[in-house]
Amino acid sequence: MKDQSEAEPEEYKIVYSLDGSSDLFTKYFMANDSEGARGMFEFVCKKNDLVASVDSVEKWNRWSSKWEVQEKLDSSA
Repeated sequence: MKDQSEAEPEEYKIVYSLDGSSDLFTKYFMANDSEGARGMFEFVCKKNDLVASVDSVEKWNRWSSKWEVQEKLDSSA
């Protein structure tokens, strides 16, 4: 069996809104955990000078073919 350091990345979806907007947007990332996906999202926001509020972080469950909520929140990235 593979240990944690050799784990295959999984698909994460970050649902967010931009500052001053009520619309929700989505970005997808391949990461080993939800913390890694949030870190990548924060990097993208910083790089592109975006002020975003995360609504949820979801992980794709390939066995049941559906998104599973990992974090439901509303904080600035």
